[in-house]
Amino acid sequence: MIHGGSRSFEWVRLGFLLVLAGIAYHGLAFWDPRSHGFSPVVGWFFETSDSSPQVVFAIVAVLLFLRRHELRDAVGAPAAPGLAALCVTPALGLHLWAQWVDAPDLSVVSLGLATLGVGLLLGGRTLGRLLVAPLALLVFAIPLPGALHNLVVYPYQLTTASFVEWMLEVAGHDVVLHGDLLTLGGRDFEVIETCSGLRSALTLALLASAWAVYFRCSLRHGVALLAASVAIAFVTNGIRVLVLVLDPRPEIQESHVTQGLVMFLVGTGLLSLVDRGLIRLGATPKRADPAPVGVRAEARRGLGGLALALLVMAAATLVLPPLRPPAPALPAPPKLPRQLPGWGVRPAAGPGQFLGNVRFTHRTHLVYERDGEVVAAFLGSDDRRLRIRSALSDKNAVPGPGWQLEERGPVVELDRRFGPMEGVVAGRFAERSLSVHAYRGTGSVLEEVARAALGLDQAGSPFARFERARVLRLTTLIHPGPGGRREAEERLRRLAQELAPILIW
Repeated sequence: MIHGGSRSFEWVRLGFLLVLAGIAYHGLAFWDPRSHGFSPVVGWFFETSDSSPQVVFAIVAVLLFLRRHELRDAVGAPAAPGLAALCVTPALGLHLWAQWVDAPDLSVVSLGLATLGVGLLLGGRTLGRLLVAPLALLVFAIPLPGALHNLVVYPYQLTTASFVEWMLEVAGHDVVLHGDLLTLGGRDFEVIETCSGLRSALTLALLASAWAVYFRCSLRHGVALLAASVAIAFVTNGIRVLVLVLDPRPEIQESHVTQGLVMFLVGTGLLSLVDRGLIRLGATPKRADPAPVGVRAEARRGLGGLALALLVMAAATLVLPPLRPPAPALPAPPKLPRQLPGWGVRPAAGPGQFLGNVRFTHRTHLVYERDGEVVAAFLGSDDRRLRIRSALSDKNAVPGPGWQLEERGPVVELDRRFGPMEGVVAGRFAERSLSVHAYRGTGSVLEEVARAALGLDQAGSPFARFERARVLRLTTLIHPGPGGRREAEERLRRLAQELAPILIW
């Protein structure tokens, strides 16, 4: 039995830990991973995958508040110092690294682990079990690394475009689909990244997860809700795109927030129906069991170490950012030559919205012409300073919107100075094109995702790469006839061999 004074002292110590944690993580309250000028509401409902951390933090806080009585009763149960150390130690390391390289998303992970560690020390496994599900929702506050986003969003665009085409055909409309481009009644509608449905899927997945945590659903019930949320998001977003295709009025095209709110409300209603259906099928929510009251102890082994860890984190938040070294100077970005002996050179039509979140800090897009030969060249580079964007994307393989990939490969070498380049045949209406492209300064998608997630290319990181990520693409049309592909490749080869001595990329 604990005397009132001891109990009060325990809460004083908890208050002290909270103060240290507040100092350590206060920057997350103002963190905005978006790099544009959209408001949080527009970003939440319209941007493709950029998270709104404060919304997620608020949801987690509400869920913890609703469990406050159980959390309070669990304080004093036998501590689990070993498990707590397994949480607090990486939390400390992640937070120090996050402050040094300016990676707030890693501080989110650190916050979740540190909070769980506190719970394991104050209430052992009993309190830890109450905390783990709400804290797991913090993953939704972390934006997708750029390379992972680009890997997912383009297939989402193409699938959404195909779904809308099917709905239009069922409704009796004469529609033509090429890649991400829908043509209806003489009008072209490009299914850009913000129409892909990825944002809707992430939003409804968060709602489904919070729903499952609030109602203490069984694992089977929660997984079913999560799967249903993705399907619901895809269908509702497809209907939204269908409306945009059929109604070209500016007030409809630009009402992004209203569209997002309507789709969110519709999705919530459908998710509720799925929940009820699951209950009827037997996947009933798991009732909350009363938190058992464990043996309370006045001495808490490990609280001193936890306080020290939080003190170090708080000091790091205040001290490390001013000491962070500036980003290293990178080589000048490469550019395509605007004059090439024997060739006429003119600017090409820009890719516009097609590239979306594919990030290039510098890019040139030119068309080279000679004796009826026409070759388009695109060269883009990125400084890697924005981790939620990436230059790595399948969109770099095709010339632009509306081009549908028909054949991939083989790898060709137009000039040894450019190295191996991947060949891609794409079609758009009656035209077919041959494109070859190659990257420099990048690794595989998995490597780029890992480097972005860990902030390895940030200022201050000893693992940063001192070169820009670059991509070069050469494109020409394939003329009809049996030798069209071979002739197109020769045109690309001739230009590549003349560019190679000039272009240092």
